[in-house]
Amino acid sequence: MSYGLGLSEKRKAKERRSKFFKFVFYLLLLGAAGAYGYFEGQSEADRKVALADEQRRVLLKENDNLTEKTRAAMDKQSAALAEARAWRDKYEKEIPTGEPLEILNLARTRLEEGLDPVRIKNLITLAQNTENCSLKPTTKRFIVNTPIYQQPGNSISLADGSVTVSGLGASTLNADGKPEAWYDPSKPVAITFTKIGGKTEKVEGVLPISKSLVFGSDEFRFTVQQGNQSFAVISVTRCDFP
Repeated sequence: MSYGLGLSEKRKAKERRSKFFKFVFYLLLLGAAGAYGYFEGQSEADRKVALADEQRRVLLKENDNLTEKTRAAMDKQSAALAEARAWRDKYEKEIPTGEPLEILNLARTRLEEGLDPVRIKNLITLAQNTENCSLKPTTKRFIVNTPIYQQPGNSISLADGSVTVSGLGASTLNADGKPEAWYDPSKPVAITFTKIGGKTEKVEGVLPISKSLVFGSDEFRFTVQQGNQSFAVISVTRCDFP
């Protein structure tokens, strides 16, 4: 009986050792699996970090390239704006406006009419701000013709006989709305300046009206104003020209 108990105790001890070794084996197996998973995960993390770092470097390089292109584009834009401003300033400086443009157009018109360019240049050269004019203007009056009252003699000679002036206006209406013989000074009139030789120039508008005519080295400045019934008053001042 003692022999049987000894065998049973040995078997149990053997089973305990077998279970212990299995337990240790499983622990080692689990530890190995855990270590493998850890190192594999660490390796994968390292690969992801390396990939992310590479992508970051690529993005930084692309950003630098874009920044450089943007800077180059801005430099080109600034250069284009500066060139545009330079052309604008040059245009504003060289292309006349206002009165200079009017003078240029007038000179071009006179050239097209056949006026000698040398004469135009001489006149511009001789022109000056100071004026030498007669101290007292000559003043006369004349009858302004109307549609129902016109006489060939209703004109006046001025500027030493160099020009004849006549006028035509709208008739004044009476209380019944019928036209009278004299003109209405509140309405536009037409003043005709006839030079020696028959050339005429006409100025239209409400009185007073001004006009300037040049004869050689003399400039005659005319001013036509309202006079007494049927009449207009004209004054003329002679000035050196140019």
